[in-house]
Amino acid sequence: MPACTVPRNPSRRAAPVAARLTRRSLLLGSLAALSACGLPQQGPTTAAVLQSAEDRAFLLIDVDDAVTRKLGEPPVASVSGLALDPSAAPSDSVGIGDVLNIRILEAGAGGLFATSNGGAGGTDFQDVTVGRNGRIALPYVGEIEVAGRTPSQIEALIVENLQGKAIEPQALVRIAMSRGNRAVITGTVGSPGPFELSLSGDRLSAAIATVGGSDHPAHETTVTILRNNRQARARLSEILLQPENDIPLQRDDLVVLAHEPPRYTLTGAVGQPGTYRIETPRYSLLEAIAAAGGASDDRANPAGLFLFRHEMPRRLSGAGIPHLDTYPVTEKGIPTVYRFDMSRPETQFRAQRFLLTDGDALLVTNAATISLGKLLSLFDLGADVVNTAQSVSE
Repeated sequence: MPACTVPRNPSRRAAPVAARLTRRSLLLGSLAALSACGLPQQGPTTAAVLQSAEDRAFLLIDVDDAVTRKLGEPPVASVSGLALDPSAAPSDSVGIGDVLNIRILEAGAGGLFATSNGGAGGTDFQDVTVGRNGRIALPYVGEIEVAGRTPSQIEALIVENLQGKAIEPQALVRIAMSRGNRAVITGTVGSPGPFELSLSGDRLSAAIATVGGSDHPAHETTVTILRNNRQARARLSEILLQPENDIPLQRDDLVVLAHEPPRYTLTGAVGQPGTYRIETPRYSLLEAIAAAGGASDDRANPAGLFLFRHEMPRRLSGAGIPHLDTYPVTEKGIPTVYRFDMSRPETQFRAQRFLLTDGDALLVTNAATISLGKLLSLFDLGADVVNTAQSVSE
């Protein structure tokens, strides 16, 4: 890249008036040349953002009413996939240490499980404890694996093992005492520890409430669920407000609540750049700018407000955004930049409805004249550069 240069002084033999005009132009041209060399600033310029968008380094979306309506609601995390785990033991399954009451019936008299007088009936097996190997043993049935099975599944297994031995056998199994049907809820909750699961099933929100709830606001609390070497994570507010996230707990689930307030970063031409908390579950872009003292009247480019975020392809395609296969994709999604033209009055309403999510980054770019203004300040020149140039030439 060629070095920045400043034009040399014109010949002193020029006419006085022409010389003054030439020197004035020379000063302005020199300042412009130095400004083009680059001055310290916070974040990229509007031109740099637009150039990167042209190079398809990220997806650039100009925010209008349609975009606000389709993408203004922030993406929602989901834990519902864990509810579809076929390998997870249901909450009414039998576990090691559980105590079962079992009754075996036969249709005819004189069978293996007949009554004491030889008539048709059945035999009760009380307080059958599931061993450490997950098995129980019954007469004529033998040793069977019951851990991880529901009572109805155990009934079917008993009947299967009695085929050809008993007369049209039937079995009834009831869990008399459950010592292993529990989940663990820990972290920032009122009473962390094991949570006994009812046979009717316990929803995640109800279980958290039973142990005292979170010590912090729901939108500042993350909930991580570990199940069968899998995990899923969402905010407590997303679990409470999204029915599909309020999944039933299952045996041996580990639920961890943590205080992790959502945050966004704001840089550029604002009163107080920095990292801020998202104060409420529905926190708008306009509130975010106001929290930092608003955009700077004398520096900000009103057409240069940008929101940086990773968006999942399915969310963008659902909003009708085309050609998504031409952009880079990471495990977090497609790098996406939303542009707000705040010089248009209607954009104020869009900014009120466009909500932030954890990890968002906002940039308010400088106006095009700011680089030259910085240079004037650097050389201690007045705001009226023409008059200053004239006084210098005289």
